[in-house]
Formats: sequence, C-alpha cells, structure tokens
Amino acid sequence: MDTPMLDILVTGHCTHDIIVQKDRQFLRLGGPPSYISRLLESLNRRVKNKEKPSHARVNYTIISKVGPDFKYFSEFPQKPILVTKPTTCFVNRYQSSEKVQEVRSICEPIFPKDIQSKSKVGLIAGVIGEVLPETIEKLSSLCQVIFCDVQGLIRKVDRLGRVYHVDLTSTEFYDVLSKINFLQLNKLESQFVKVKEISRKTIVLLTKGKDGCSIIERGKEFEIPTRPLPEKDPTGAGDLFLVGFAYAILRRYSLERCAQVANYFGGLAVGRVGIPTKIKIRESFV
Repeated sequence: MDTPMLDILVTGHCTHDIIVQKDRQFLRLGGPPSYISRLLESLNRRVKNKEKPSHARVNYTIISKVGPDFKYFSEFPQKPILVTKPTTCFVNRYQSSEKVQEVRSICEPIFPKDIQSKSKVGLIAGVIGEVLPETIEKLSSLCQVIFCDVQGLIRKVDRLGRVYHVDLTSTEFYDVLSKINFLQLNKLESQFVKVKEISRKTIVLLTKGKDGCSIIERGKEFEIPTRPLPEKDPTGAGDLFLVGFAYAILRRYSLERCAQVANYFGGLAVGRVGIPTKIKIRESFV
C-alpha cells in the first residue's frame, strides 16, 4: 500500500540554544523545526476542536537529528533521529540591540537516504549547512514545492566558533537553487545574496520585520506591509513566516495573500523570548 503524501515535510536540526543576556544565562530548545512544529500543532488543534471545520489537519513530518545529549524529547511532538554526534548547540549573546552567535557543536547532517516520504511542500529549515546539496536534490524529487531558508546555506563557523556569513554564489548550494521554488532571507542575509540575480532562479521572499516583506520574482519586487508589533525577541519569526507562507500555498491562496498570512504568523514569535508555549491564531488568517 502506498504511503499517503504528506502536506509538509520539514528538514533541519533542533538545537540547544544558550542565551546570554547581561548577567543572565539560560538554556532553551531552539532550531527552526521547534518553532515550526509548535505552529503546526496549534493549527491542528483548531481542526480537532472544530474551530475551522472546512480545513483538514496538516499532515506533516520533521526530519531532524540530535545527539544523546538532547534535553527536550518531551517538548518535541515528533521523535528526532538520534545519532552519536552531539546536538547542534548555539550560544546567542545579546549585546545591546545585536545578537552575536557562536557554535559549540554541530550534529550529523541530513543525508538523502534520510528522506523517504513524498510531500506537497518541502521546508528546508537548516541552521548551518545540515541539509546537504544532494539532500536538496532528493527533496526536489519527492516534493511538489520547495521552500528554503537561506540561513542554513550561507552560515559558516570560524576557528573560534563564531558564526559568519558568506556570499551565496560562493557556496556549494548555488548550483541547486533551481531546485528551490521559494528562497527566504532577511535584510541582513540579503547583503550576501545577489537578490535580483537569484530571483531569476527562484522566487525570493525578503522579510523586513516591522515593515512586512517583499516578494521578488524575475527582478521585480512587490512589497506587502504588516502591522508593527512590540518585539521582545525576533528569534523564530523567520521560521513561522516560512511555514506560514507554505501553509497558505497549501490553501491555494494568491501570493499576496500568502505573504499576508506569513507576515502575521511571523509576528506570533516576537512577543516573548523563546518558543511560544501557546500560539493563538486569529480566525481570518487560517
């Protein structure tokens, strides 16, 4: 019997995030799959509670790898793949308005053999190169539409463990951009991407925080504003934006409406530090 096609297949690593703020330090669950799964679980609870009976639940799977040191199995709705290498661990130092990142460990990458399921949408939500170019090729053969966050393609680590960015054209991922339908990046990351050139290979989703986002296709830019929200921590906003856009594509919305939904979902992450424990979604955006 054939396995039913998934709605969304998410690839990327869960992480241990060490947060350093002034004289405080604490550990929390991080990584795009952690934020994305929290939102998808909230959407599915609405269906279960018949708040939105016209929409079926989102059938999704997450492919993520963690080490034996992983501390958050009980907080993650699906069991990640357990490997011998330690869990990817970031240190996020908040200095005034800036976040300085360091890496203490990087888990085993996600290989093509780890991807088995077909899906309507594939979300490549890596943090530091764990979704390999050959894995992107495999995903493109199994998924109808591919979304990708550029952060996992352009981040590198120096010999002191500090995170820095490189130009996308200089990476091993440049040659597989044609396999990606939507590439998401923020204003900082856009400095390392030749946006107009890339937009002739894939549709670029440029997030702008309180100013909303732009859709850039074949060199033409379309701006979609949003309502500014009080911000405590922008971490995770891009992850929720990405899955919000993908969710709207599943619903066959127009690109403009997809961007409006994504802007709203991205804003759900900024009101607190860490992954929101409960996500309340406005009816008009589901």
